[in-house]
Amino acid sequence: MKNLLIIFFAASLLISCKEESSGTTTTTSTDSQEETMTAGSLTLYVDTTAQPIIEDVLAVFSSIYDKAHIKQVNRNENDVVNALIKDSARVAVLARPLTEKEEQNFTKLGIKPKVTFFATDALALITNKTSTDTVVNLQEIYKVLQGKKSATVKKLIFDNSNSGTVQLLLKEAGVTKIATTDVYSLKDTEAVFKYVQENPGSIGIIGVNWLVQPPTAWEKYVENVRVMGVDNVKVDKGQKKYYKPSQSNIAGGLYPLTRKLYVLNYQGKNGLGMGFATYITDESGQRIILKSGLVPAVMPTREIEIRNEL
Repeated sequence: MKNLLIIFFAASLLISCKEESSGTTTTTSTDSQEETMTAGSLTLYVDTTAQPIIEDVLAVFSSIYDKAHIKQVNRNENDVVNALIKDSARVAVLARPLTEKEEQNFTKLGIKPKVTFFATDALALITNKTSTDTVVNLQEIYKVLQGKKSATVKKLIFDNSNSGTVQLLLKEAGVTKIATTDVYSLKDTEAVFKYVQENPGSIGIIGVNWLVQPPTAWEKYVENVRVMGVDNVKVDKGQKKYYKPSQSNIAGGLYPLTRKLYVLNYQGKNGLGMGFATYITDESGQRIILKSGLVPAVMPTREIEIRNEL
């Protein structure tokens, strides 16, 4: 019996050594690895309106820091907020900070949020390419959201009833609930593009980043819609002008439907969440923002080489 035990333990030790040498252990390297600002594992919840730009930044971040494993989960604003409140997420990208009420659980735990502003986004109003209306007055949009009839706006199409685009416009219109007539919420941004392409006279509302960086499969929809100009009574000074959500109009405050994007970090430590927030706000990250069509929080510097040719 004693000899059998000796043989058993020797065999177990030999198998263990072989597993370690071949790398087939029961614990993966990322699980056992201590999380730092540039290494470890993290699930990042992202408002779908910011999905394209975060994908771009994460692709570069992960190529630089190969020990950092960040999983991007795209959800509407309401779902992202709920994930933070229920502690199924500790780091997220949203178009607003949490309210005091939403932060109650973290306050009880003594966790102070680290909120990082990294870009200014805008809502784009799109219509069918064949439409004769190329501009729209914001007050007419607000009328429809308030449940009133508009002479110029027939249908408003949103990506999702719980999205940040809806919440921003409801706030601007001074209402808390979506009107039951002439306002429609679909499944996602792709559905908005498709609906507007197939239904002349409708106005779709999407994040401008999706216009600049649409997936290849959406190109057939994007080609058949046009971006509408929107008035801005705060800067017009009696002269009616219309502005499109170009980078310069967003940066100059001419386009009225803008919002800031933030990284919300509730980890309570200097982990991957802080590493990602640091990267997206440094010069490399801000250059990616600039190329995406959004406005970076800090404009990257541009060096000009002067050559003295004689």
